[in-house]
Amino acid sequence: MTTSPAKKRSTGPVTIPEPVSDLTDFIGKVMAYAAAEPLFKCYRGQRDSSWENIPGLFRPDLKKLEECEKRAIRDLISVHPHEFGGDQSMFDRLVRMQHFGLPTRLMDVSRNPLVALYFATDPGPEGSRSDSMVTAFAVPEGREKYFDSDSVSCLANLANMTKEEKAEIIAIREGRVKGTDKEAERDRVNAKQVYKRLHRFIQVEKPHFLPIIDPIDLFKPYYVHPKMSNRRILSQAGGFIIYGLKPPKQINFAHLIQETRFIVPARAKPGIRAALELLGITESTLFPEIDKAAKRIEASYTRP
Repeated sequence: MTTSPAKKRSTGPVTIPEPVSDLTDFIGKVMAYAAAEPLFKCYRGQRDSSWENIPGLFRPDLKKLEECEKRAIRDLISVHPHEFGGDQSMFDRLVRMQHFGLPTRLMDVSRNPLVALYFATDPGPEGSRSDSMVTAFAVPEGREKYFDSDSVSCLANLANMTKEEKAEIIAIREGRVKGTDKEAERDRVNAKQVYKRLHRFIQVEKPHFLPIIDPIDLFKPYYVHPKMSNRRILSQAGGFIIYGLKPPKQINFAHLIQETRFIVPARAKPGIRAALELLGITESTLFPEIDKAAKRIEASYTRP
């Protein structure tokens, strides 16, 4: 077992056990990990082990979308207002946007490691040439939140801020004088106009929200338990890790979300995918929407 330093925007230190050989080996390694790790755990599968664990919004090829996050969100709501009519918070809207395919500051995870493994063994358009990866996240108690948490509202409503406003918040943090009393620093930054603007967005969904944000909280990722009102979230035992702003280098978090990465060699992926489907973990069970079912039924009658 090896430990490597965290990659860019990683949630914490990274542990990489020996690669898995088949489904039985994966289950054994994950069970040993889960038994030894007392913290809350969630999992994410990616078909290429070289990819970073980051939300879609922060992918390098989507830099323009990240810069225009606020406008992109309003564009989607403006053309489909009824889809978002029942949403009570910005987090609810981000979940719905993620569901419809717009990259957001949410990163999909699952509480079921076998669901993550299914996504990791997706051959993708390039086939099965690349090794894949299942990442287990061990979430400290203070980083585990529910959909109605004030911390989640603070991070979700960063999506309402412009590129310049988010840069200003980062600059305020970078300009902090070390040794300053924590409460005095908190009061100072919350008196800034850019923070007051963020307060107003949060108070739209939470009128009784006290306008006191701990500045460091805007840079922390959190695991979020969503409302189980979405069929796909239910089927996939889904959850999200929500990301805030890119942290300045000098920020050292007291409690990190630890990553353990299980590498699946390319040669093992087809056999593992077939074994998972024999156990009932299939596209049909993970994507229960009617449009997905229609496409699968059509394919079953048209494949040679």
